[in-house]
Amino acid sequence: MGLAEINRRINKDGFVPPVLRQNIITGDWVVIAPGRAKRPDDFVHPRPEPTKKKKECPFCVGSDGYKGNTKIRIDCENIYVIENKFPAFYDTESSTRSYYPEDFYRERLSVGKHEVVVIKEHNTSLTKFSKSLTSEMFFAILERYKDIKKDEQVFSITPIYNHGPEAGASIEHPHAQIFASGIIANTVNREMDGAERYFGVNGACVFCDIIKHEKKEKKRIVYENDYFLAFCPYASKFPFNVWVIPKKHESQFENSSKNQINEFADATMEVLYSLERIIPGLPLNMHICTLPTTLENSEFYHWYLEITPRLTLFGGFELGSGVIINVIPPEKAAEYLKKPDRKR
Repeated sequence: MGLAEINRRINKDGFVPPVLRQNIITGDWVVIAPGRAKRPDDFVHPRPEPTKKKKECPFCVGSDGYKGNTKIRIDCENIYVIENKFPAFYDTESSTRSYYPEDFYRERLSVGKHEVVVIKEHNTSLTKFSKSLTSEMFFAILERYKDIKKDEQVFSITPIYNHGPEAGASIEHPHAQIFASGIIANTVNREMDGAERYFGVNGACVFCDIIKHEKKEKKRIVYENDYFLAFCPYASKFPFNVWVIPKKHESQFENSSKNQINEFADATMEVLYSLERIIPGLPLNMHICTLPTTLENSEFYHWYLEITPRLTLFGGFELGSGVIINVIPPEKAAEYLKKPDRKR
């Protein structure tokens, strides 16, 4: 089902004029423009040739690639962890200080760690994981997070999952990644600045206030359990953009308990099952935003997972202005996602 068809179904009252919405944390503006979903370039998804045999897959247990990788010790039955052979951040004792190679631009070594969290089973995919497997994956990420955090050269850690080639998955075998860098991630840095300003004016965590507001309004909520709320952000940047966030104030992912991780997996998979029901096989990205490792706690920051389906392409306006046009209002996206006929 394309975005134009979805819009026709959820906007039965006719044309809905575009509006500008502001992200209350960062101040960024987003255009919500339902009518633009009728453009013919809604989906441009080149498909790579699938792996024909398991032995050709470098992540499959027993393959040459698997045998050649040094495993990082974790206590998991269905998952193993390795270092990325082509890391964006590499483990070295070299200095992380900046230098100026042309006496003008700033540069520094890309120091840190880059690990791959691999699901042993080849013939499965993220949107079809069992909740128990997802819990195990999150536990593996949590275990590695706590260990990586001990490295004094690491300032921030970003766990991610790329699902589908359009979302950046170069290997089809299911796997997550952990990026640990000697800088604070740009998104977290900007959110912390905005959240700190909000705290200074209002004396409250902006994320906690968002949760209170969303629970009051109810119209953007997708799913809720004892510990987590899943909702489409008011200024969603992409169609069916969803946040999964702890309902109580928690600034650090690494402080999650076993029960919280299980509830986290439950909420995440409920969203992914719904997305798979709406658009089977859709590409998407997931990432966890959490407090930098250089800080132990924060009254104004709140960790969360963001799910971003990759259903639209950026045009010249988005690239030139930095203002993103979202063709599906988050209220309508949530309405569609929380329909009762979820596939499990």
